Amino acid sequence: MIFRHALPMPLFRLLTVIPLIVLSFASAPEAAAARAGHVKASLVAADTSVQPGKPVTVAIRLQHDAKWHTYWKNPGTGLPTEIKWTLPPGWTAGDIQWPAPLVLKDRAGTVVGNGYEGELFLPITLTAPADATLGTRAGFKAEVDWLECEEVCIPGSADVTLALDLAATAPTPDPMWGKPIRATVAALPRPDPAWDMKAGRNGKTVTLHLSSSEGSAPATPPRGLHFFNADSIIGFDLPQNVSPDGRGGFILTLTAAAEAAGDEKRLVGVLTSESGWNNNPAQRGLPVDVPLGNSLAK
Repeated sequence: MIFRHALPMPLFRLLTVIPLIVLSFASAPEAAAARAGHVKASLVAADTSVQPGKPVTVAIRLQHDAKWHTYWKNPGTGLPTEIKWTLPPGWTAGDIQWPAPLVLKDRAGTVVGNGYEGELFLPITLTAPADATLGTRAGFKAEVDWLECEEVCIPGSADVTLALDLAATAPTPDPMWGKPIRATVAALPRPDPAWDMKAGRNGKTVTLHLSSSEGSAPATPPRGLHFFNADSIIGFDLPQNVSPDGRGGFILTLTAAAEAAGDEKRLVGVLTSESGWNNNPAQRGLPVDVPLGNSLAK
């Protein structure tokens, strides 16, 4: 079952749930066709083994067909990718570590959500129990569900598996997946000491002020700034104005979403820059978690 992309958000969310329910009752050929889809999932690991009591980074690898996309943790429209784990006794799995998202647009250039295209790694930390038996092999299974969209949207899912050896020695990087997974982790949103932030609100207008930290002079100034809100205070598809503050910083003028309550106390999300952060072009995202004052930040 497929459906069109450009729907108001509450209706869109409702219609994304219906196909998931219907698919569970579909005939085998219909379900197979829907699940073949335009996104391929696999489970890969950064290392070839793991030590008892130690963590290992694995990743859900999603390969999107050209022009197709899946969604970030706050999708705007659509649904975020979800993972349900089946792990050996004593093992634990952390949350998805979300890379900085992209602004998703349809063929007409209309913003349709927050998410990902191309090849994507979603890192997760698995931790072995301290009493895991050396010399054994631990098997993991993940049930992955996503919504894949181009001009239409299709629910997608896959059961993916992975096995790792329990070893006493330090692990060896996986020759195929070690480098891209570590590169993804290194590029995850993280603070940049060269910048400070504050935010304020007046009615439907929210400002996010990015200012240079005292004594810091970033080698590469940010450009192409865009704020991705984690909790739908800001309208994901509304214009964002970026202007210099005259002191080396920037002010983003944002518009609150129609469904925002108006009494939110914090602004949380990711601020992306086309030139990166921490003098690293690959690190596109700067985490934002600041008090949301009752007057515009300047």
